[in-house]
Amino acid sequence: MSQTQTRKQKILGDVKRKRRQRAITSVTIAVILIAIVVAAVIFLRPPPNVVPLPDYLSHCVLGGIYHSHPNLTITINGANVPVPLNTYDSGCAQPIHTHNEPGVLHIETDQDRNYKLSDWFLLWGHFLNNANYAIFNSNQIFTNKIDATHHITMTVNGVNDTSFQDHTFPRNAAPTGGTGGVGLCSVAQNQPCVEDNIVITYG
Repeated sequence: MSQTQTRKQKILGDVKRKRRQRAITSVTIAVILIAIVVAAVIFLRPPPNVVPLPDYLSHCVLGGIYHSHPNLTITINGANVPVPLNTYDSGCAQPIHTHNEPGVLHIETDQDRNYKLSDWFLLWGHFLNNANYAIFNSNQIFTNKIDATHHITMTVNGVNDTSFQDHTFPRNAAPTGGTGGVGLCSVAQNQPCVEDNIVITYG
């Protein structure tokens, strides 16, 4: 074999070796990038909400069977607890939500069902991703439990009410009742709105 042929073979061998090295390097880089993307998806994905919702509360409302506006006021140890504004789940208007009127709940539903005060507290806790805000019953509101010196009372339209979390929102509520109030109500063409003013006090 001539010296020229030996040199050519050596050069071809070097070229093939470099190509193999480049291919191995490219595959290694691709595998590392894929691993980084997979790890990011797994570890950077937000954890599930600590307050899961039942199906009837977790969907976006399309259209509406009725539209009602109860009003909610909460006082804890003499301090007002504001109802959160614009409670949308990723832009989704759920059956009970708020806009920008303090204390006014908007029940806008495409289901023929009644909703309870406990449903709103579930949505509140879900919105804040905080299980404490989902708690309301005759013994506790949020993290505040009754004891020898602390009690929970609830009035509806100024009258003591012991239904607490089981209070059912009327389908034709407006904050001031009658024909006034935010957005009025729309349960039926000729049915006037009624007041549903809920006041919860802990202290």
